[in-house]
Amino acid sequence: MRTPDLRETLRLTVADLLKDEARGLCLSLLSAGVALDREINNYRIQKHGLIFAGFEQFFEPERMQLMGVTEVAYFETLDSERRLEVVDQLCALQPICIIATRACEPPVELLNRCKECRIPLLQSTLSVSAFFDAVNRYFEDFINPETTIHGVLLDIHSTGVLLVGKSGVGKSEVALDLLQRGHRLIADDVVVMRFRPPATVIGEANAILKFNMEIRGLGIINIEDIFGVTAVRESQRLDLVIELIAWDEYDDSKRLNLDQENFPILGINIPKATIPVSPGRNLVTIVEVAAHTFRLRKQGRRSDSSLLEDLSRRLNTDSD
Repeated sequence: MRTPDLRETLRLTVADLLKDEARGLCLSLLSAGVALDREINNYRIQKHGLIFAGFEQFFEPERMQLMGVTEVAYFETLDSERRLEVVDQLCALQPICIIATRACEPPVELLNRCKECRIPLLQSTLSVSAFFDAVNRYFEDFINPETTIHGVLLDIHSTGVLLVGKSGVGKSEVALDLLQRGHRLIADDVVVMRFRPPATVIGEANAILKFNMEIRGLGIINIEDIFGVTAVRESQRLDLVIELIAWDEYDDSKRLNLDQENFPILGINIPKATIPVSPGRNLVTIVEVAAHTFRLRKQGRRSDSSLLEDLSRRLNTDSD
């Protein structure tokens, strides 16, 4: 379950749209001296050209309002009195901001009224469709948090498995054996985790380390070069976390794993299994079985529950 208020400490304002992080929007400010600290809470854009014709229904001022060549051309057909009426009607609704796309020069009446009402009037060199694409990508990056985790992310029969543990415990070596058995690598060492609504975590490689793996004694190897393109993939949904720990650190009281462990990432509780490591133990097969067990549990099939139910049934029968 997702932790509530995951990003409540973050705020997106109109001023943020003008910063370097949003340069892909190609925005500039036309109405200087206005309130740029207006907070953007609705991440959808509206192009409601009918507002220029006096039709206010379905106008949503909390959304950024786009205007393009069509709206500007229509506005120019109006007489001066009607222009002022339209501009007053629009600004009275106090939109969060107005953006003129395709470097359109907005009407002078609108520019002056926006300054008076302290409404941000922006201009983008992008076309309407290009701006929609760019701003949607920007919003997606903002509302979907990310973090990095030290580990190895693998695709094991379409199950995203993240191997974690102390440095030197053997994560990369286990991953290498799994790759030889036909599974796929997403990331080694630095795994970038991104949240995707409503409750999914997607993992991918760091751009610099992509498809590279460090093996002690060999150094850095490129998995795509050695095993081919079928041994790697760009990203994978995270389904299961497996922690590898030294044998003497394992809590033997949890050996039956009756209570599901979780590994919280970005507010999502990911199922977790803890596997002790010892010389001669076939960790590759154990990790594969863990992935299979995860899929069975998603289908509602749990061997431990079935065993306990059978034991309870036998005990009740004997007591009768």
